[in-house]
Amino acid sequence: MKKVVIVGPGGLGGLVAAQLARRTESCQVTVVTRPGVHAEAIRSQGLRLEGLDEFTVQLEVVDDPRQVDNCDALILAVKSQDAAAALEQVGHIQVNDFVTSLQNGTIKDDVLADAFGRDKTIGVVAILAGERPQPGVINWTYDGGTQFGEFDGTRSERVDWIVDLFKQSGLDAAATESILSATWSKMVGWIPIGLFATLARRDNAQVLSDPLMAKEYTAIVRELSALAHSHGVALQTIGPYHVDKWTQGSASEAVELVMSSPLAGSHSRHSAFQDVAKGLTTEFSASIGPLLEDARIRAVPLPKTEALYAALMGLEASLKEESS
Repeated sequence: MKKVVIVGPGGLGGLVAAQLARRTESCQVTVVTRPGVHAEAIRSQGLRLEGLDEFTVQLEVVDDPRQVDNCDALILAVKSQDAAAALEQVGHIQVNDFVTSLQNGTIKDDVLADAFGRDKTIGVVAILAGERPQPGVINWTYDGGTQFGEFDGTRSERVDWIVDLFKQSGLDAAATESILSATWSKMVGWIPIGLFATLARRDNAQVLSDPLMAKEYTAIVRELSALAHSHGVALQTIGPYHVDKWTQGSASEAVELVMSSPLAGSHSRHSAFQDVAKGLTTEFSASIGPLLEDARIRAVPLPKTEALYAALMGLEASLKEESS
């Protein structure tokens, strides 16, 4: 039986951990988290999943990473800003098959490869939405699919294994031969909706069904697509993000497509909006900051993206002041 370790059982990591632990007999799931009420709730009552599926599952909880010395698959699911600290704590783990990161960003895989080696790292893009409304509980609100892939585009047994494991658990998953394209395509669609959601304090449907925000959302998608193209990355449709189609044709045609996308009818909340609603800072500084610096180096103008990012950083500064 394969041993799977998931670092960070929050909204995303928690729903993946719960699904894998309940519906498969081919793996043993351990979650690594910080000490606190969430860990204690899972340990004493199990991990409760609500929303798209409802059940409670028992699984191993570790709040001291030193208790884990080896595994077959290591899945990082902490926020981008917590990645460095998490990797310091789990870097000692002997990984037999692969490590992968459910985080957002275009540099997450390089960070993971630096810690565990390129040959041990596979790429993944998750279009999943979940929230942690209370300790020990995850509310699963959306499944737009998860893609795994080797960086050289080849098929492999380890990618096929994790894809099958996700499918067995009831999650939508597939192998891809273009994981880099999938990664960029998600970010091109995910970044602007997060910026509007946090600043307007609206869920995804409210953002994309509003004509004014949908228009500006589409403009930022087109801005970011230019940066992807500067890397030689061709965009594609991934989950609800039909960014390849949204960057073609006229702007008005693209806005119509955006407003009829799956997210325009979904009441899922962007992870950054979830953080701001709780008075917390988002992962945007860690996940978008490097992307904006890359754009400056490549002389790719992103004026709308930078303006909203600056506004969000101002909002986050006020949240820190209020909590101090």
